[in-house]
Amino acid sequence: MQYSILWADDEIDLLKPYILFLQAKGYDVTPVNSGTDALDELEKSNKFDVVFLDENMPGMTGLEVLPHIKQMRPNLPVIMITKSEEEHIM
Repeated sequence: MQYSILWADDEIDLLKPYILFLQAKGYDVTPVNSGTDALDELEKSNKFDVVFLDENMPGMTGLEVLPHIKQMRPNLPVIMITKSEEEHIM
């Protein structure tokens, strides 16, 4: 079985080595540049098994996108990713 990952990050181009690594391991990765794009992908397809969601993106932050994802797909696992070391975000 091939697992499908939706990865939303405003710096997705910098994550290309990680995406290539996951693809080489057999994962199907759909990279998007924003939370809005992530929501659009989720509306178009039911194929995703997990979402990697950057916390700090312009426009809608990951924390703002998360409730929309959970409303659309309550059982879809979401992994929040951040570079921030602020305790209240953790």
